[in-house]
Amino acid sequence: MATKNRNKRQSNSNRTEEKKNPLKRQKLHKAYYSAANVLWQLNEKSGSLNSLMNRFTGDKCIKMIYALAVKVLKNHNIIEQIQTKLPDFDSNEMNSYLIEILIAELLFGEKSFLKYRRKDEVKYVIENRQKIIDQYAKVKNIENETSNDPWIRYIRINYLKNSKTELMKKLEQIEFKQRLYSKNDIQFDQFKTIALSLAIDEYLVDYHFEDVFVFNDESTKKLTPLYEDGSIAMQDKSSLLAIEAMNLEENMIIMDACAAPGMKTSAIASRLNNLCTIYANDKDKKRFNDMKILLKRNGVRFKSSTEDFTQIDPTKYSNLDCLLLDPSCSGSGINRRLEYTHQNHGDQSTEENLNIKKRCENLAKFQLAILQSAIAFQAKRIVYCTCSKYQIENEDVIEKLFEMNLDLKNQYEIIDPMPEWPLRGQGNYSFSLKCLRADYETTMTNGFFCCVLQRLQQQSNSDQSNDDDNKAENIDNNNHHDDDDDEMESKKPKKKLKKRKSMANDFIIT
Repeated sequence: MATKNRNKRQSNSNRTEEKKNPLKRQKLHKAYYSAANVLWQLNEKSGSLNSLMNRFTGDKCIKMIYALAVKVLKNHNIIEQIQTKLPDFDSNEMNSYLIEILIAELLFGEKSFLKYRRKDEVKYVIENRQKIIDQYAKVKNIENETSNDPWIRYIRINYLKNSKTELMKKLEQIEFKQRLYSKNDIQFDQFKTIALSLAIDEYLVDYHFEDVFVFNDESTKKLTPLYEDGSIAMQDKSSLLAIEAMNLEENMIIMDACAAPGMKTSAIASRLNNLCTIYANDKDKKRFNDMKILLKRNGVRFKSSTEDFTQIDPTKYSNLDCLLLDPSCSGSGINRRLEYTHQNHGDQSTEENLNIKKRCENLAKFQLAILQSAIAFQAKRIVYCTCSKYQIENEDVIEKLFEMNLDLKNQYEIIDPMPEWPLRGQGNYSFSLKCLRADYETTMTNGFFCCVLQRLQQQSNSDQSNDDDNKAENIDNNNHHDDDDDEMESKKPKKKLKKRKSMANDFIIT
């Protein structure tokens, strides 16, 4: 009996010691698993790093999750080369993404995972530790010669939480300083050179968008508190092409048809100080719920719905000023500098290319269906965009839309929403040069495509009067809807907003 009690006391003592001494813990920190999940979703093209990280808003481990994921992304080519020299393992038994994180931590991190020796993935990395280190010594010099470009990070000011001046003061408090330049004195290529030379404690106001700041990517950790309180959004500059293309004005009625994760919806509300009606819709309920959390945190007023856009009754939204379409796509333009796709070897390349082609063809059918449904809403402006680099999902879809609807050219025309933008659409279509594209090489952003359809038909004065009445009613309803009843004080200077006139011709391009 005495022996049993002594063993029990010893067991309790061991558990107490494990709690006091983290070196005794056997469970790997949950941030490792979350980061592994982020890498898996990136590989599946389920979203950008920014959108995937939005799901961890409020998680006290968000900094660690981000750091673990980025460490792999920045060194992915090196890690892949090292893995080709390591013993095979059963992917059903071990998580390959977690192993990549552990290799990155071994080579570039704090190596704190080494204490969790009971974990199979940890055992695997420890058993092959010397091979990993030796192989890294062989490949690092070659990799450094081919990929030593600095990284940059874009952030967007959330005017619903702070003005530009207020944000600059916040940045000054955390020891950032602004790098000044005169847009009148330099070309965009010169701006890119300046951006790539930013020190870790510097930032720039973007060349094209006043509500976007550019940072050295190593600054991201210091920016986390501003992200968590909604002062800023981690949003790639490319996606703001769609917002610019909407030609936003106060009191507009807008639908974001495929709104999750909510970054574009948030940008719209920020630029208009919530002085608009925004319908944010997404049929995926999980993404929809994540979006609502993000929008509320950022102070966005919105009307929400979770419906299949192709099944929505257009007559319920008969007075839309702008309809934003950002449907599911291949995501092939996402994260040019945070690229995460496994390299193909031998015959697998052909098979992989065939799979990509088939997937893009299926996506293009879906995207066309979204555009077909959009026509029935008769919005004054339709903005179609994707984060795909493939023509089949972009220009080809637009061309197919007009081929299938011969009378569409009498209802809508394609316009150039941003003549100063340097990169244009692909293909030999008559409208290609009016479409906007983005990529890392030319615009130093993610890959992106944007096309604007502007409605042609005129309205009678009575129709316009009805529209104005409907807008006033919608704006009033928007101030008291279920998603956010609190009054929000605008932080953006009023002089920067364009006042909406009461003439239908303001929306007609001839």
